[in-house]
Amino acid sequence: MFVDYGYRRAEYYAPQRRGGTLRCHYRQRAHDDPLFWPGLQDITAWVDFDELDAAASRAGFAADGVVEQARFLIEHGLDEVFSSAHAAAAGEAERYRLAQEVKRLTLPGQMGDSFRVALYRRAGADPRVA
Repeated sequence: MFVDYGYRRAEYYAPQRRGGTLRCHYRQRAHDDPLFWPGLQDITAWVDFDELDAAASRAGFAADGVVEQARFLIEHGLDEVFSSAHAAAAGEAERYRLAQEVKRLTLPGQMGDSFRVALYRRAGADPRVA
């Protein structure tokens, strides 16, 4: 399993990304200047998931697909995890905090559509076997 910011090749090399995919993060703020706070900020670049698929194939793995983080979380029981945590929360403030975290992980424009989840298995392995 591989989870990161990224796109399929057609989106990755789209005209709106002529300047590349480098992204910097400092104190919960994103920007594009890697020299603004040297040594204090995180610097990242988005992943070309088609190239990742090719690298996985060369290493003997088969791709089982790439989906947005929101879809992956919802299809893998986020509602049950949230319901359980919500029921166990100490009070209204804690329940509100949990709801905000789920929104951040799943909403478009947040992490829900900017993060992708790629699944790989050993080539030749049965994808139905966990």
